[in-house]
Amino acid sequence: MNLKLIKKNNEPINHEAVDKIASALGVHPKFAELMYLRGIKDEKTIKSFLYPDLSYFHDPFLMKGMKEAVERINTAIERKETIVVYGDYDADGVCASAILSLFLSSKGLDVYTHIPSRVEDGYGLNTESIERIIENCSPDLILTCDCGISAHKEVEDAQDLGVEVIVTDHHEVSEIIPNCIVINPHQNDCSYPFENLCGAGVALKLVQALSDIEEAKNYLDLAALATVADLVPLVDENRLIVQLGLSNVNNIKNKGLKALLKKQSIAGAITSSDVAFKIAPRINAAGRMGDAYRAFRLLTTDNASEISEIISEIESDNERRKKLCSILYDEAILDMQKGGYVGERCIVLAHPDWEKGITGIVAARLAGEFHRPTFILVQGNGCYKGTARSVDGVNLYSLLTAVSDLLIEYGGHSQAAGFSILPQNVELFAKRVAEYLTDFSKEYFLPQMKYDVEIDSSDINIKLINSLDMLEPTGNGNAKPLFKLTKNKLKAQPCKNPLHTQINIDGLVLYAFNSKNISQLFTADGEKSLVVELLKGEYGNKVEAKGIVRGISLDNLCFGDDIAMSAFLYESRYNCNNSPNYVRYSIEDLPEVVGDDLYGTLVVCGCKETFEKVRSLCPDITIHEFLRVSSTNNVSSIIVSPSLKEIALSHYDKIVFVDAPITLKTISYINGKTNAKVYVSSKQTDFCKGLSSDRAVFGRYYELFRKYGASEYNSVWTFYRAVASREKIELKQFVACLAVFAELGLVVVDEKIFALKFNDALRVKLTDSSLYCVILEYDNNN
Repeated sequence: MNLKLIKKNNEPINHEAVDKIASALGVHPKFAELMYLRGIKDEKTIKSFLYPDLSYFHDPFLMKGMKEAVERINTAIERKETIVVYGDYDADGVCASAILSLFLSSKGLDVYTHIPSRVEDGYGLNTESIERIIENCSPDLILTCDCGISAHKEVEDAQDLGVEVIVTDHHEVSEIIPNCIVINPHQNDCSYPFENLCGAGVALKLVQALSDIEEAKNYLDLAALATVADLVPLVDENRLIVQLGLSNVNNIKNKGLKALLKKQSIAGAITSSDVAFKIAPRINAAGRMGDAYRAFRLLTTDNASEISEIISEIESDNERRKKLCSILYDEAILDMQKGGYVGERCIVLAHPDWEKGITGIVAARLAGEFHRPTFILVQGNGCYKGTARSVDGVNLYSLLTAVSDLLIEYGGHSQAAGFSILPQNVELFAKRVAEYLTDFSKEYFLPQMKYDVEIDSSDINIKLINSLDMLEPTGNGNAKPLFKLTKNKLKAQPCKNPLHTQINIDGLVLYAFNSKNISQLFTADGEKSLVVELLKGEYGNKVEAKGIVRGISLDNLCFGDDIAMSAFLYESRYNCNNSPNYVRYSIEDLPEVVGDDLYGTLVVCGCKETFEKVRSLCPDITIHEFLRVSSTNNVSSIIVSPSLKEIALSHYDKIVFVDAPITLKTISYINGKTNAKVYVSSKQTDFCKGLSSDRAVFGRYYELFRKYGASEYNSVWTFYRAVASREKIELKQFVACLAVFAELGLVVVDEKIFALKFNDALRVKLTDSSLYCVILEYDNNN
């Protein structure tokens, strides 16, 4: 897919300032350029970014409500009151609860911690839970963490029952806030200089205010875990928390966290990726798949056997979570195909039986793959509970506010949110969300990739790689840098696992994972821009640069007509006998037929001339593909000679052939896979021109297929090259013969591994093949 590549910061480079940074730090000039573009331009900023110090923490009393909260909690400490810490079931809520519980317990208080059940209680304060808590432990004070900012009614209910409440939270603030002491840096009149702390970060600031930074640093490891897990921007105080909290396994004070790190074989320096991909998912798995209180116990107990037991349980939960995510994703794709979301700028899926604990993971995956806001709703307690994930440029909190008249409650951030809705409002909710998004520029919904700095292969060396290490911790707000590398010629070959590709550029080895569907673009003619993440490769005692390809963009789709026409011919192999359903149109009417829908239109060409014509007539379609679609995203696109079996045809509502299929059986195949309307140009192709219909020729190729076809080849093109290295053959004739034999059923192609099986018992004539009859007619007439 020719992704649209966008530079994150187009600010003109002050090369004198960049040289000064490079010289002062002794780093690679391209790293200095990256720092400059990320706003790290002067000595003071550079020092605070690279060299963390406890003195850089902000004064916690600048946060609104902090003075009052400290006074009330100190009173509770003096009076030996009972406090309930009311948290949340995700990693941030669990860590925030652990920080406050451990600290308050160390001051001699009776602390009861409530971690709500994702399924039974749902997110945030719950009146039934509050009543149960009051009945069981008669608290004097409820202290929330990572929740409560939208729970004005529930806070009022607790107060009516004689219990005071302090809310500590970090989510967006609604118009009505609870009538109690509130600590949240997002409050309008809060003077705190940094508003993007996570829930555990706010809890850490409360501990700092109640004691001092030396006391608070005992909980930095938990705050750091939550900061990475909750995807808050890793800048300012968040970066400082993670730098100091996760510098090294040996510095981790929390016994449960240290044991979990050891279980994942993490030793020495801890990276943000270690936390994001190995630790946070396991903490979250406890609440997603069962009781989140286990994760809280893991982070608060000193009992080694209990720690070991809990880790074993959440390891099992995490494996079960992975399997359920895969099942739910597949079901979501099927629901999308049935649900009429082909052309919408949002995905709204409601399913009563889905596991609520994993909807956020699946929503994030769908939002990423289809590049549009995604809402997944599951049934529970008389209403639907919704989870939402967004794309850059679309603020979910603002969106939900716009449709709040349909919701029971909602809350969250710009890119992730949750809500509740009555079943009868779900259909209207989907309609209103779609209408809301129509006013946004279509650019927000097109596949795109952002990069930091343009680079040449000559810039890449171990000095640059070592410099990049200084960026850690990386994550949201301080992402791993992506470099744009532009080349004409690439050397590419499949890895041992043919799903992946190895690319060599002037000695630099790059890996493109799961790139089978775009591997043909790496070796295409013309200029190609790769988006690359650079890494350190360690091979024994040798250290060198390597990279991962994250995306590819071609200004002009370059391909050979020999492969394009042959691939188009190969799509005539389908033996479908149902009557084809299609509409004929004149090529002059192509722009009107194609239309301007952002999603759901697939324009099919079979050669370079046609492709260029379509590009000129339909300039608004900027996504161009060759042979395969590179993702499940059904954004409207032009594709040359597609492998129809590899396309989710049901994701499209309009398929337009600009070169007419060789036989109508191709259309019959499409009709059997989708309800999309099929348009076929009245322009006839001559792709069969030059093919021989001679039975002896077909007989020879059949013998070659039998001789070489039992091996695995990955694709028809690999198969052809393997045979061509040993026999004198012609590409188009080779593919045409294989398609004829496949249509007749004489040859069965296992498309996954590309190996042939033969149906020796079958007796058919070549003229039983529609494709062969077309070839025969061309041969006779020419």
